Amino acid sequence: MKISKEDYKIWENDMFIIECSIDVLLWNKKLINDFQKNLIQILDKIGEKLDTSLSNSKNLISLSFSGDKKVMELNYCFRRLNSATNVLSFPSFLKSDNTLFLGDIIFSNETICKEAKRDNKSINSHLTHLFIHGVLHLLGYDHETEEQAKNMENLEIEILRSINIENPYD
Repeated sequence: MKISKEDYKIWENDMFIIECSIDVLLWNKKLINDFQKNLIQILDKIGEKLDTSLSNSKNLISLSFSGDKKVMELNYCFRRLNSATNVLSFPSFLKSDNTLFLGDIIFSNETICKEAKRDNKSINSHLTHLFIHGVLHLLGYDHETEEQAKNMENLEIEILRSINIENPYD
């Protein structure tokens, strides 16, 4: 299968490299372009808010814009849940030279669009929130306990507020 510049992209700032594959049959080009326009600002804000050793290397994230079918397969394979979800994150922490591979984030178009419509949010704002949520998972944040959830949500809200996106939990 031939890879085109429409279905494969690399985005980067001083701290992060995002290697991205896009199922162009499922994802609207304008939505991806709008997301891309905000991505460097989002990555900068994540870097500012997180005082970690991430600044010692480039941090690689593999990002996949996919759909319910693929996400459902992965969700079942790795979590034994037979359903689609909006985003899945798979931490890695493989290091080579000056690059740390943080892991994979996979989005499901159908679920994200359905949730955005249901919650009366823009798809781009919802996608941005889910990206931040996914990156935090890659960095070790979780929401298994009430305390973990509150800590992670507060960080998401703070990052979103810094890029003028409303609190998604209101």
